[in-house]
Amino acid sequence: MVSRRNVLTAAAGATGALIGGKAALAEAAEQVAQSGGETYRVYEIGEQKGPETLRMVERPVPAPGPGQALIKVVSTSINARDHGLISNRFPIPRGRRPDTRIPISEGAGVVAAVGDGVTQVQVGDRVTATHFSSWIKGPWDPEQSYIGDIGNNIDGWLAEMALLPAHALVKLPEGVSEETAATFVSSGVTAWHALYEVARVKPGDIVLSLGTGGVSSFGVQLAKMSGAKVVVTSSSDAKLEAMKKHGADIGINYRTTPDWGQAVIDATDGHGADIVLENVGRRTLDQSLTGTAVNAYVVLIGTDRLPEQLPKMPGFYMKNITMKAISNASVEMLNDMVQAYGVSGLTPPIAKRFSFEDAAKAFEYQREHDDIGKVIIQHT
Repeated sequence: MVSRRNVLTAAAGATGALIGGKAALAEAAEQVAQSGGETYRVYEIGEQKGPETLRMVERPVPAPGPGQALIKVVSTSINARDHGLISNRFPIPRGRRPDTRIPISEGAGVVAAVGDGVTQVQVGDRVTATHFSSWIKGPWDPEQSYIGDIGNNIDGWLAEMALLPAHALVKLPEGVSEETAATFVSSGVTAWHALYEVARVKPGDIVLSLGTGGVSSFGVQLAKMSGAKVVVTSSSDAKLEAMKKHGADIGINYRTTPDWGQAVIDATDGHGADIVLENVGRRTLDQSLTGTAVNAYVVLIGTDRLPEQLPKMPGFYMKNITMKAISNASVEMLNDMVQAYGVSGLTPPIAKRFSFEDAAKAFEYQREHDDIGKVIIQHT
């Protein structure tokens, strides 16, 4: 019987087999597809009390069924939603996550085998996937969150191998590494959706992004990619300086400047923000609207707690402001973003990297630290 290490080596070798020709490629794929008696390591959410109840187990290596792809995972990235998933704080429609669920919503790797009917990818392709796996293109439908939210109601990326719907996969161009792609799927493509699909950012626009988290970090990169000017807010001067090093043009400390909406107007020579990435919610909405330009777009991404008083929404009518809430993004949007990064050569900021064996420590680190950049788990 072949060992688990040999099975995973065969999966990883599928990329190299491309060099050896079709026969070698077929042999590598067959080793994975026929390896039902072998095992690989996965993390399960267990009792859902946080990182401390994650548990590593071994499972049989699956052969992909119709419409599925088996992926040798290279990198994964942790998001706020993943903390909710392992702590029973993230909502799941129509039921409860089983304690055997494999968490983590974003990752990237190499296709090791495909099931019947799969034409979107082939063995050896480097890929990532949207976490709303059934949202291929077009407008959002809430039903899409019920039937294939990776890491939530289907198994996710925190494993040596991931079995995923092939229709959710996006192939990576040469200029995008697996580590870079592993950061895109939650906050990254949400920022893309807001800027490029909703607000249609263009050169010369002024973009306001609240805070210094994942959406804001990507928002800065993506807005600058279009030729826009970026304003960020934070309660930390040190973080504002760090965001400027990543491309932000203006930083405003909302703690020392409570009327930060007016400060945005003043800092932009009376113009205001053409696009606002509203990452907090109704608690900050009034200041966000105060800081907008005429005919601005305010994209609602955050769902923070309700304020003591409902927003007064200053300028909403007089400025003809457009507000729209969004939920992550489609496969088509993720593919557009991946291609853009392939051309630009940009890479997202990385806060810290952990090994697969230290996945629980990676969750603990992100929970206890507030660094700018992504926390990465390296699977190889």
